Amino acid sequence: MKIEVVELKLCSEYVKDIPIDRANVYGVEDAAPVFCSFIGKSNVEYVAALCLDSTNKIINISKTAMGDIETVKVSIAQIIKTALLSNSSKIIIAHNHPSGVLEITSNDLEMTKKIGALTNFFDVTLIDSLVVNGQDALSIRERIGNKNE
Repeated sequence: MKIEVVELKLCSEYVKDIPIDRANVYGVEDAAPVFCSFIGKSNVEYVAALCLDSTNKIINISKTAMGDIETVKVSIAQIIKTALLSNSSKIIIAHNHPSGVLEITSNDLEMTKKIGALTNFFDVTLIDSLVVNGQDALSIRERIGNKNE
């Protein structure tokens, strides 16, 4: 009998210039320009994850879900898979609003709490969850407090 041998690995799609000068990201002020340039001006909603090492140095960024002009179905499994395959100990996530209107919804709050709880289970810290457009960002973590729930 023969059996398939598989290997999980992360593949680089391309390299992107980001509008910050340092490799370490500590919160919304540092992450906002990265997410605004990566997904902020998109005409459909995306969820993206910024993977960080234990010193908050950027490892990579990935789009983990794509939606339509009004919604996106968040795939917590994709977020966690991306973090684990990146050997990341911390992440910051974001989703964009194609309308440009920065508003945090009750669904955003609940999803952030759920993601925070599930990433903790895998020893990955969710630093923040942002809502972005092409220029600005709002911190969901600031809205619900700095607890990992």
